[in-house]
Amino acid sequence: MDKIKLVVFNEYALGYIMPEKPDTVYTLADSVLRGAPFRVMTEPYYIGTRDTVRLAGKQDFDDFRVVFRGYDKLEEYEYDTNQK
Repeated sequence: MDKIKLVVFNEYALGYIMPEKPDTVYTLADSVLRGAPFRVMTEPYYIGTRDTVRLAGKQDFDDFRVVFRGYDKLEEYEYDTNQK
């Protein structure tokens, strides 16, 4: 079974990628202060050739002020375990 990836998109959005939609980042939180475009609704981001995506870690959840508890299940989610 493929895992859900917890990611940081372009350093301005925290989200996740479902295994069946590998080109779409669903948003948990984003920040216009970090460069996110202003959006009225939280529609997903589509990964283009110029976008950067990296695995998120616990520190990213802290930085975006999202509670990590519940996402720390390695059997269900893939995330950066090297981050403090």
